[in-house]
Order: sequence, then C-alpha cells, then structure tokens
Amino acid sequence: MLAYVYAHPGPWWGDGNGHWNGGAGWWLIFPALFWLLVLSSLGYLIYRRSPARSARSAAERILAERFARGEISEEELKQRRAVLRR
Repeated sequence: MLAYVYAHPGPWWGDGNGHWNGGAGWWLIFPALFWLLVLSSLGYLIYRRSPARSARSAAERILAERFARGEISEEELKQRRAVLRR
C-alpha cells in the first residue's frame, strides 16, 4: 500500500517521475481573479452612478447643447468644460 502512494503521489506532487503536472495552482488563482473582477465591476458601477458624476455629466451635456445651438463659442465651451472637470 505504501509503495502505491509513492508510485502515484497524485496531482499535488507530480506524476511520480519528477514531472510536475500542474497540481491545483490554477484552481487557487481562478477564484481570486473571479472575485477581483466582480468587486472591480461593482466599484466601477457605484462610481458611475455617483451623484457628483451624474451632475458633471448633465452639466457637460447642457454645455454641448448650448454650443450646438450657437449660444456659446468653441473657446467658451472648452473653458467651461475645463472648469467642470477640475
């Protein structure tokens, strides 16, 4: 029985001939990468829905509309956008 254990140590130690067959290393990394992706996506969605970001987007949209109607010049548009983005 003991000889069988050494002859076939299993996926954690290799194939018994000194060759490493991958083991469980990737199975430990995939869950960590999955949760990193989930939490990053959640953080990005919260950031996108923040009131300050929404207000800034609305203000930039109004500036773009005023520029399209010819109410403000291109220089004034750039200047006001720079103030908003600070």
